[in-house]
Amino acid sequence: MATRPDARSLPVTRPRGRTAFLLPLPVAAAVGLEAGASPQATLTVVAAAVSAVVLVARVEWAALAVVATGVFEGYLDLVSPWATDWLAAVLLVSWAVRRAQGPLHPHRVVALGVPVAALGLALGAAFVAHPLGSDGARTCATYAELALVALVLADVLCGPLDPRRAARLYVLSCVAASVCGIVTAVLTERHRVVGPVESVDTMAFFLVAALPLVGTLRTRPDQRAWRVWTCLAVIVVAGVGTQSRAAFVALVVMVVLAVLTGALALRHAGALLALVTTGVALVVAVLPVSVSEVLADPHRYSDSNIAERNDVRRAALEMTRAAPVLGLGPGSFALFHQDYRHDGDGLGERELDTAYSTLLESSAELGVLGTAALYAGWLVPAVGAHRRRRRHRSQLTSAVLLALAGLLTASLLESEQFVLPLWFVAAMALAVGRPPLPRRPLFAVEPGEGSSGQVGPRS
Repeated sequence: MATRPDARSLPVTRPRGRTAFLLPLPVAAAVGLEAGASPQATLTVVAAAVSAVVLVARVEWAALAVVATGVFEGYLDLVSPWATDWLAAVLLVSWAVRRAQGPLHPHRVVALGVPVAALGLALGAAFVAHPLGSDGARTCATYAELALVALVLADVLCGPLDPRRAARLYVLSCVAASVCGIVTAVLTERHRVVGPVESVDTMAFFLVAALPLVGTLRTRPDQRAWRVWTCLAVIVVAGVGTQSRAAFVALVVMVVLAVLTGALALRHAGALLALVTTGVALVVAVLPVSVSEVLADPHRYSDSNIAERNDVRRAALEMTRAAPVLGLGPGSFALFHQDYRHDGDGLGERELDTAYSTLLESSAELGVLGTAALYAGWLVPAVGAHRRRRRHRSQLTSAVLLALAGLLTASLLESEQFVLPLWFVAAMALAVGRPPLPRRPLFAVEPGEGSSGQVGPRS
């Protein structure tokens, strides 16, 4: 008699019942309109309730929802300012429910758990030493949310969720966001690809991580590569359209590392260079003003004013020198950085709240200890992934390491510690770098089930 397989051993399938999932949303909006309530508020509440019911049941879906919607944070804010936080909370609840049934896998996430714990201690010490009220508490909450999401993603990616599937969905989301950004750039006056996020630099940060992972779109060896090249072209054109200096530097670093490590052939590097050149030519052709005007009037086009950014970075360095161990407290840079800028430098008309460097901003707020713990959470998982790549030459592992190298390079030139890519790629690095499970003999005996060597009495 055939035995019924365990539900947890069944392969992960796509969500079913899409009609049952989507139908309540327009119905709720119509009912709210008829009842005199706000259709948007009704739709938001029902969407939150339906997403909680559906996603809590499957932690894989909740993880994929967080990964896919990270680049659409700006659009989600139009629906509700708490939409991103709500999805993160649903992921945590779903993971807690699934973990209550038993572990997801036999591996450990110590490589990420220890740095996250150290970061929590550093955050607490910095906040106690320099309490800054609601601003400091908000910064601590953001760090805690992203760190917990990274831990849960690492646990899920090591277990029921295939890392390649998560990377594929992330790339597709970035492609869709790139299309939105390109269309918006064509229609707006500035002609810069912002996309569904807050700034062009944040959009470029997402695309930097998606570029090496674009190969995961090819699910079969016999599948034609035109889809991969099309998505690659869209991402490259959108990345060039952001006009982000950090993205350009990160791209150069990734290409050089890929060629040196053998992950990218020279002919593919040449094709990538051709795509970048085409994107640059397209951006130059549609720029609203010429490059000479931007250079001649840097105060008008302040996004091109490098001196202003360097001045803010020097202010962050001065803040680090003022409190090198614990920093001046979470959220202190946006409040006090003007006090550390030179008197002779123009402050400009914009109110800046970023140091244009994750390294400098975190050191100014959390000190050397907090910055070391923060970067350890991103670098320690990469060590295991690097060892895994040297032994098995996995293309996915090489792509994850290249994405992490590009993100870390860009983080030196932009403050992007409060967005998803670095935390997600660190979780991916831990998942692809985990050691393989030991292969047990075919007739292995479970502990406690071995024979004692005595022969039982005859009946």
